[in-house]
Amino acid sequence: MQAQLRRHRPQSSYPAKVLRLNKLILDIDNYVLRNDGKSFTVTPVECRLLALFMQNPDRVLTKREIYKQVWNHENFDDNNLSVFISKLRNILEPTVGSPHYLYSIRGIGYKFSGDGQ
Repeated sequence: MQAQLRRHRPQSSYPAKVLRLNKLILDIDNYVLRNDGKSFTVTPVECRLLALFMQNPDRVLTKREIYKQVWNHENFDDNNLSVFISKLRNILEPTVGSPHYLYSIRGIGYKFSGDGQ
């Protein structure tokens, strides 16, 4: 029966885009983040932001660099970026107060810890 279903179900010609970093799994095609067995739906901007961080673990990214990569703009809006960072922290961080993934680097930007420590 499974073989029949496979034969009649159209297959996508594109492989699924999935990023993995330790306990984090980001399904880019479906805008879903899995963290330690829990699933979260993310917006397209949150997904691009997470993808950028997951592709650059333990590297300090400047606010301008983040804005250029995620929003495709040269000039960045600090408040806009702060709002999205806050939303991601709500998803990623198990407890409020001490970051495990997203660290603010004062006056520069953000650093994403790949191991969640």
